[in-house]
Amino acid sequence: MSGDRRPWSLERQLVTFVVLAYALSWAWWVPMAVSGHVVLAGQGWPTHLIGLTGPAVAAVITTGWCEGRPDVVRLLRRCIAWRVPMIAWLAVAAAVLLASLAVIVADRPSDALSYSGAPKLGISTVLFVLLLNGFGEELGWRGFMVARLRTARSLRDTSVIVWLVWGCWHLPLFWIVANFRDFGVVGTGGWIVGLFFGSVFLAWLLDAAQGSVLVVALWHSAYNFATATEAGEGGVAAVATAAVVLATVWIMRTSWRSPRHAVHIRG
Repeated sequence: MSGDRRPWSLERQLVTFVVLAYALSWAWWVPMAVSGHVVLAGQGWPTHLIGLTGPAVAAVITTGWCEGRPDVVRLLRRCIAWRVPMIAWLAVAAAVLLASLAVIVADRPSDALSYSGAPKLGISTVLFVLLLNGFGEELGWRGFMVARLRTARSLRDTSVIVWLVWGCWHLPLFWIVANFRDFGVVGTGGWIVGLFFGSVFLAWLLDAAQGSVLVVALWHSAYNFATATEAGEGGVAAVATAAVVLATVWIMRTSWRSPRHAVHIRG
């Protein structure tokens, strides 16, 4: 950071990031909603996935703006950080196993790769979704926002704050993504509760992975393939959701009030 630049407060960094993340994502999604576009599984256009990169872009811009290029490099290095405790990789392996189960039980294996807004690219669809959905969201929500909140707040407070911001960010998707449009009142309520459990689990996972964005992006993408594809709907999604709920209950019993943890930003 240059000597003549005054350091930004944590609150100012977070507000800047959130405003940018919303602006970048909604700039893609709101025009889609106004024009009546609906995103379907297995079709690459129209797509909402470009908008999912808003948090990642916002994280890079905010980090460079507030802290400088060296910190941007450190942030991006966490996207390839793979030397993490085994428990973090076990969490990823469990999500991959559930995604694989969706392939096994599917009437057609291609259903397991039928992802909303993604073109049919075969196994390359996984990489496509990982880059736009996994890293697009997790570099921002966990890699930037959770990491900074954890320098001053408990896991509980961090998870709740991110849950609220992350949840509201999804709002335009209820007009443009077929899966969201089909939720109804009960489904929407279930999604909100599920997102809370996801917020807690992913904040814990970032701690467990010592700040690795790679780990949370891989887990997020694998979980989505297990629950949000045509193959994953139904039994596999129920099993995956139950597993996250049980894991989150354990986290809340053991780590809910864990103190602030500052390893992520500079690591």
